[in-house]
Amino acid sequence: MPTDPMEFADRVGGELARHLGDRSRAELLALPQDAQFSAALGASLLCVAEVLRDPVERGVPPARLAAICARQIESLLGGIAPRGA
Repeated sequence: MPTDPMEFADRVGGELARHLGDRSRAELLALPQDAQFSAALGASLLCVAEVLRDPVERGVPPARLAAICARQIESLLGGIAPRGA
């Protein structure tokens, strides 16, 4: 039976986030917080770019894919309240 795309995204996205968090704590803890953020974001964006490589090679404009990503990120972050709020 095929995997549901949303179930896959939730499951594998969670696995990737845990792995990135574990590696960040193991390798970046001594760095300033902004450097930790920059390194983790860079690793995440490298994964996103690899996922987007095939559509770009097939002719989808990168700006279109970036807009799709931006909408999805906004949706994922929309329910998060600032600390102390």
